[in-house]
Amino acid sequence: MRESDNYWLRRMAAGKVSRRRFVGGAATMGVGAAGLGLVGCGDDDDDAPSATASAAGTTAAATAAATTAAATASATAAGTPVVAKQKGGNAHFTSANATYDTFDADRTRFGPMGTLLGLANQSVVGWTSFTQAKIAGYFAESWEQPDKTVYTFKVRQGLTWHNKPPVNGRAANANDIVFHMNRNKVGLLKDGTKDPNFYRRPLFEVIDKVEAVDNMTVKVTLTKPWPFLLNTLAGTWTKVQAPEAVDKFETEYAKFNVEQIIGTGDFVMSDFKSEGNLTFKRHEKASRVPNWDQIDYIPLFTDPAALQAAFEQKQIDAFAPSQIAVVEDLLKRLAGKIYEIKTFTPNPVLSAWYGGAPPWSDQRLISAIMGAMDRRGLIQQLLQGRGAIAAWMPPAWAPFALPEKELITFPGYLEDRAKDEADAKAKWLAGGGDKLGEITVDIPDIFEGLYAGVGAIIANKLKSVLGNDFKIKVEPYSVITAKLVGQKYGGSGGNNVWFGWGNPPADPDTSLSYINTLKSTAANNAAYAVKMDKMDAICEQLSNEFDVAKRIPLNHEAAKEALKFTGGGLTGLFEGISNTLYWNYFKIGEITHQETILNAGRDFWFDQKDPTWAGRKA
Repeated sequence: MRESDNYWLRRMAAGKVSRRRFVGGAATMGVGAAGLGLVGCGDDDDDAPSATASAAGTTAAATAAATTAAATASATAAGTPVVAKQKGGNAHFTSANATYDTFDADRTRFGPMGTLLGLANQSVVGWTSFTQAKIAGYFAESWEQPDKTVYTFKVRQGLTWHNKPPVNGRAANANDIVFHMNRNKVGLLKDGTKDPNFYRRPLFEVIDKVEAVDNMTVKVTLTKPWPFLLNTLAGTWTKVQAPEAVDKFETEYAKFNVEQIIGTGDFVMSDFKSEGNLTFKRHEKASRVPNWDQIDYIPLFTDPAALQAAFEQKQIDAFAPSQIAVVEDLLKRLAGKIYEIKTFTPNPVLSAWYGGAPPWSDQRLISAIMGAMDRRGLIQQLLQGRGAIAAWMPPAWAPFALPEKELITFPGYLEDRAKDEADAKAKWLAGGGDKLGEITVDIPDIFEGLYAGVGAIIANKLKSVLGNDFKIKVEPYSVITAKLVGQKYGGSGGNNVWFGWGNPPADPDTSLSYINTLKSTAANNAAYAVKMDKMDAICEQLSNEFDVAKRIPLNHEAAKEALKFTGGGLTGLFEGISNTLYWNYFKIGEITHQETILNAGRDFWFDQKDPTWAGRKA
């Protein structure tokens, strides 16, 4: 089998998936079921230094990634002639109900917060194109790199904060960037408390100092040459916050007040209700004034029937059915009026656990759980075959993700299920798993809500293979995340495991995900604490490798090292496929599995002259 061969290529070769309908082996986070739908759970995670780089600049690492990463494509209704972008219209989507952790950009990692912040806030630099792997200026309009350890950033001229107190629409300046970088570097609250929820802190530690050269210029000096500063700054959750807003709201961010979200982005958050109703209005003073007037979100994610009805009645503009039969029915009944984009979803389904203390410090027990899980069976049962087996790094992140031909040689991924299950049971008994008694399995509420009965399917499979009773407990993501950070899955927390959507990498190159999560000295690794013989050395090589082509095999080495230790605290299951339906009036720019919501104002618009616009909710 060729290294590029995988599940999707085989299905296309067998005629089960048309190349016309499959968008380049990647998936939509910014559009489709995930990004515009405010769905998923996140974690944060490119660039070789160049002499200079501008707002249109592409780093060496990103350029190379573009030539090797899975292709993505712009999408419009098939056969629709290209028309000029139009201003106006209120967009309507579904939200993931009450799935938020904090409104503090520096301390969040939830997928819905990535979408929310992508609309309202800006990164210093951002991914202007994932399909071409281009990083460009956002809060900063340009940058230069005079040597390997120095960057200078120019704040965008005319950039203003949203007109909310205490910031009150003032002009953005260099001190905003200085505050942003320093807060992430030290990871301290204003009272001096060290907070482990500064998830990006390990990536900012390479910064020696940040200085405001003048009101619009920032100089950043690194402790050593580092390939990933721009990637870090462009991350999904790495957004600049106003210092005075952080000072006022830091102790209140978990209360989710609409006034707390103050950014420089394309949209101003004007309404928020904790159950998942959100409204964003166009920021008329935005540096790139968006096409839509407004974006509304409603909490229907776990009610497929209501979602379908809302889509058919044009109460929402996009819909990703959980059942393929619904997709096929709608495409037939609304033929010529809607179109479909089929892509990988960004968030892999996985389990995470603390391996620093018994019982889950025993690799035999975790390996048994990994081997007992029937990944292909779950893809069929939950997704009607719309998915692919995945390690922690999902296949949408090819070529950095481990090729399937190697993945299927590891326990849990074997094509021979009988062998996997027999090995799993033997390891379980050898590790004393039969003496652990009843084991609780936490399932996120929105995961169970979308795939009703998924908890029972997982528990029954574990029981049938391993023998113990597995008890299902449905929990909000906020509870599961708190347990994970508190090392409550295994170790001091007892015999608890969880399964659900995990965190996607934040850019096309997955190197930072390994460095920031699985390197033993990374603060984020405290949630897992699995000792892996070679991982630190691999991460150190990644940290010093400026040639992206050489980072690809290093990523494969990291993936294999993690799998040798049962995932290194992160047990991957599968990555799903989203069949997202859009009315023909919905026009889209770039489509990719990454979080592209930061470009919504530029890339999304409504053709109000299209016949399907008639009868739509205002």
